[in-house]
Amino acid sequence: MSSTDVLCDADERALRDDLDDFNAAAAAAGVETAKEEAPQHNLPRAMQMLREPWLDLEPAPLRLSGIRIGGLKDMRPWFLAGLVQPYADPNAAAAPFAEWRFGERLDTPRPGTETTLPRILQTATLLGSDLARLDLVKDIGVRLEPAENAGSSPEQAVDIVLQVKPTSRYFLKSSTSFGNSEGTASIQGKIRNIFGGAETLDGSATLGTRTRRAYNLVFSTPVLSSPDIWASLSGIAQHIDRTSHIGAQEGLHTLRAAITYSQGGASRHELAYELGHRRLHHISPTASAAVRRLGEPSLKSALSYVFERDDRDDPLFATVGSHVRTELTYAGLGGDTSFLRAEGQVAVSRAFGDGWAWSLSARSGALQMLDGHKSRFYDRFMLGGPTCVRMFHFNALGPHSGSDSLGGDTYWSAGASVVAPLPGKPDWPLKLHAFLNAGQLANALAPTDLLQPSVSAGGGLLFQQGTLRLELNFGVPLAARKSDGLRKGFQFGVGISYL
Repeated sequence: MSSTDVLCDADERALRDDLDDFNAAAAAAGVETAKEEAPQHNLPRAMQMLREPWLDLEPAPLRLSGIRIGGLKDMRPWFLAGLVQPYADPNAAAAPFAEWRFGERLDTPRPGTETTLPRILQTATLLGSDLARLDLVKDIGVRLEPAENAGSSPEQAVDIVLQVKPTSRYFLKSSTSFGNSEGTASIQGKIRNIFGGAETLDGSATLGTRTRRAYNLVFSTPVLSSPDIWASLSGIAQHIDRTSHIGAQEGLHTLRAAITYSQGGASRHELAYELGHRRLHHISPTASAAVRRLGEPSLKSALSYVFERDDRDDPLFATVGSHVRTELTYAGLGGDTSFLRAEGQVAVSRAFGDGWAWSLSARSGALQMLDGHKSRFYDRFMLGGPTCVRMFHFNALGPHSGSDSLGGDTYWSAGASVVAPLPGKPDWPLKLHAFLNAGQLANALAPTDLLQPSVSAGGGLLFQQGTLRLELNFGVPLAARKSDGLRKGFQFGVGISYL
């Protein structure tokens, strides 16, 4: 059972079984329900009220006494104590940064205070979700029992008992995938719970059609036993084939440290430091002088901040909700380049009719150099392709030198689309859609180029395969600059994020 099924399990199956066996459990806990001199425990009546709310029964208040977790192996005791603190500590609200660390968990009933069975089940649900987000368990069973340490109200005190099945400590798989106009084959490995505090070590090696080789190693750990706060340290090596638009390959070697905070499921904050060495290699003899100049080796030392909020019902086929993402980067903490770079995007979707939905989206970015030098190719924006401004070739908009796309210091793009079900097949993952896209890319010397957008329109088929969205479109560019790489007729796209 997953963590999201805790309430259902407790409400239907576990509560029914516990009601039948309650007298035996109560006797084991030292509660003599059969004796007249000892008050009967409220738990059976509370269960019956939840299961049969139409009955006229006396109120059955309960008090949370303790939380017991069985099945977890090799866990540090202080880590588990921190994990259950917002639920089991009566004074959790007074802890340092409590609102920031615990959030909605502070709204659960405090131990020892009178409450109801649904509120206690809410606590069990949230705790099960925390365990799942830490990637510690794959199955969770929950039950309520009379408290082992009942205190002054033995007829009300209950314990939450979670019996879990831990996830495998080691994980290894190979896979092939397609995303954002690229196909890859990879091998991935993971070691979980390295030091008994839900730490993980992830590694991967990838070969692809565009990212020729990529190696990634990431160590991550929760901070303060919280599934909302993660710290990570990663090393990345990539070799990207850019011969389709600049006649060269790009090599990136990066060290990165980050702390990520997400609460409530919809919003995420990330603060990161990155040290990266970038260079172009295997440069084609036909590459322009501009590419050779902009692609000189560079060392970047930068801080970045990302805010993202996503409450769409489906990131690939959204019918309701919105998505906002902003990223701000400052480079200049050492290295040989200094700049400010800002980028943002927003998308809104709404349903109408029977299975129809419309979406509006926009993206924009700007790069400002702080050292008086021209921007490097590695830091510029690129635009065009089946996942952004459709009916143009990949990265084919904006400034060019011959056939080489040089990227730009500023850009904007916008899109509108309507998605409809196939006639007679409303539940199929195959959909119809029509789109209108526009955008432009410019460098700092010619910002007025942004006022001359490239525009395209068309329609086609959408298909969702797991976490990927596949598009087969037929369309035409409606407006373009002379240097833009046009794509008339059919265009196929595979990706995880679309304009």
